[in-house]
Amino acid sequence: MQAQEMWRGFILTMAKMEVPTDLELLPGHIFQLSEALRQEKENRWGARNVGTTAVPPMPSCFFDVSRAEAERLLERNAGGGSVVLRPGGHGQGFSVSTRQRCSAEALQGGQRGRRVPR
Repeated sequence: MQAQEMWRGFILTMAKMEVPTDLELLPGHIFQLSEALRQEKENRWGARNVGTTAVPPMPSCFFDVSRAEAERLLERNAGGGSVVLRPGGHGQGFSVSTRQRCSAEALQGGQRGRRVPR
C-alpha cells in the first residue's frame, strides 16, 4: 500500500510541480518527493537557460521511444529505474511503461495518459 501511495505522490508531484499535502506517507518519503521535485525544477530551469526555445513539460523519465523500445530499455537498464514515460501510441498524450520484479520473473505493463490544459 505504501508503494502505491509513493507512486501516486510522485506522479502528482511531477504533474503539478508541487508536493501534494494529502499524501499518507512517512516524513522520509515526503522528503524524497521534495528532492525529486527540486531536481526536476533544476533540470527544467537548466534546460531553459541553455538556449532551447521549447522545453516540453515532461519529467526526466520521458523518452521519445516506442513501446517495444521502452520495454527493451527497461530490461537492459533494470538498475536504472522501473518507469519510462513515452509518447502515446494513440497519437496524443503519453504512455507509461513499467517494469517490476516479482520473485523470479519481471512483470511489464503500460498505461495511457493525456495532457489536460490548465
